[in-house]
Amino acid sequence: MKTILVIDDERSIVTAWKRILQVEGYRVATASNGLEGLVAAKQVKPDLIITDRSMPIMDGVEFCRHLKQKRKLSGIPVILTSADHRQPGVKVWDEFLPKPVTIEVLLASIRHFLNRDDAQAGSR
Repeated sequence: MKTILVIDDERSIVTAWKRILQVEGYRVATASNGLEGLVAAKQVKPDLIITDRSMPIMDGVEFCRHLKQKRKLSGIPVILTSADHRQPGVKVWDEFLPKPVTIEVLLASIRHFLNRDDAQAGSR
């Protein structure tokens, strides 16, 4: 079972996405800011991370920068979401999805990254 870490300070989004992802067969961990997300990523070592851009304490872009500096976590694909449709400067995430994100788009993106990882593992 694949694990997805959802990081967002909007509790309603976290709750909705967690339920949907669990119905789709994923294990889901959550955090409400980037700092909590780094702790959770170290603990659960997720297969994929979905993070919001705008959060208190540590935003999604800063979270991505810190994550990519950690050797054991740097290979985890990250989907950055934001209500601000302009992508921030230097890209340190794998995909950017503007909010509101339809569940179909989110699931397609998740499958893209997780299926790619499965295919790469199978070819080793």
